[in-house]
Amino acid sequence: METTRNAEIAEESIGLWHKCTYCNEVSFRGELERNGFICPKCKELFPLSIENRLKLLMDENAPDTADGFSGEPTESTIDILATEEDIAGYTVSLFILHPDSPLLQQHLQVFSEAIGRALKESIPLLSIFTASPVESQISFSEIVPLFLQLEELAEKSLPHLTILTETSIGQFAPYLPVGEIVIAECASRLENASRFQPQPALHAPEEQLLPEKNRELNSRTPDISVDCYIPRLELPTVLARLLKFFATID
Repeated sequence: METTRNAEIAEESIGLWHKCTYCNEVSFRGELERNGFICPKCKELFPLSIENRLKLLMDENAPDTADGFSGEPTESTIDILATEEDIAGYTVSLFILHPDSPLLQQHLQVFSEAIGRALKESIPLLSIFTASPVESQISFSEIVPLFLQLEELAEKSLPHLTILTETSIGQFAPYLPVGEIVIAECASRLENASRFQPQPALHAPEEQLLPEKNRELNSRTPDISVDCYIPRLELPTVLARLLKFFATID
């Protein structure tokens, strides 16, 4: 789902009211912040900017800046982030791709750097990207080096967790390789009961290296399943528990 500001709203109040393009209802910004950037009318997820995604992961107070919502990446909008971050007291190598950004060659390089940081520092890798990218001009062969790096990560028993965002669609094709644990954020626990039955996930790098004949049948990355659907506002708590679990088995 894509979310834009209501063009009919007066210019002076454009930062206070936002329109959901799924149901076309307009909501007050403060209400959206309190609701975790979830449309109070149709319960669809508003895409988050990287800045607000970070605030959510850090379990900080609701964002209060005018640029909190996702939109087409501009010079003032971060479209990708790879950094070492402390989440719930655990250090991770964090990779986030802006939900409205097409997958580009330079993004693969940044993802590779995030994997390399996890390997060098012996810390978990946390990757976050949309379940339904805008577009991709990347071929499968260009993604293969990432699979090989992730295989090295698995050999060292370093966990790779993936959060898929914007999951209000029937099938997922995120293009980028996912981790051993795949979390899809949702609006509420009520959504879980109505989700489709997903096909087996392609988690391991060797499983994602599909034969050429199979890849020719579908130019997109194969649909994947998820391990669990977690309400957006509960993501920090769930991540803390997962990171604590992996820390205890090191």
